[in-house]
Amino acid sequence: MLLQTLEERLATLRQRCAPLAQHATLSARFDRHLFRTRSTLLQGYLEEADANLAALRQAVKHEQLPQVAWLAEHLASQLEAISRE
Repeated sequence: MLLQTLEERLATLRQRCAPLAQHATLSARFDRHLFRTRSTLLQGYLEEADANLAALRQAVKHEQLPQVAWLAEHLASQLEAISRE
């Protein structure tokens, strides 16, 4: 259920951010603890969130509970940050 909710939130954000995804800023947009990418494009952050969603799916599939918990929380924080952008 949580995985599906995160997938839906990311899909919604992708649609909302599409017009601005290639708009560059002068510096990285978010905290280094939240995102690894230093991209100045919103698209880079969406791609990192996509990668974390894929990693979360794999962790769920392999029943890696500590990793599932961390990835789910981290991805939710990333999606929240992107939604404020």
